[in-house]
Amino acid sequence: MPTVLLVDDSPAARHAIAKRLKAAGFDVHEVGSAADARTVDLGPFACAVVDVELGDGDGPTLAVELHAKRADLPVAFFTATSSPAVQQRAKGQGPVFTKPDIDPLLAWAKGASGV
Repeated sequence: MPTVLLVDDSPAARHAIAKRLKAAGFDVHEVGSAADARTVDLGPFACAVVDVELGDGDGPTLAVELHAKRADLPVAFFTATSSPAVQQRAKGQGPVFTKPDIDPLLAWAKGASGV
């Protein structure tokens, strides 16, 4: 079963997204901050789902850092709101999906992980 790294600073959103990912056949490793995500060994992950706006940073910057550690890690973003500039930076790192419509994100995760 492929494992997804899920980074979202909202416990409620993180729980809801993780629940749907698990129902779709994924193991999920949840973290609530960019700082926590930076400490994770990226080796076992099929892909990462990152909130665009985190309490301690932003998703696009975190994605650059994750890619510096593991260049082939597929990263997608899931956001309710963000500035156009931050969304544009995110699109340079991976696809951006809009909360609460999780179905396109699930389809991306399945494709990125080969499920």
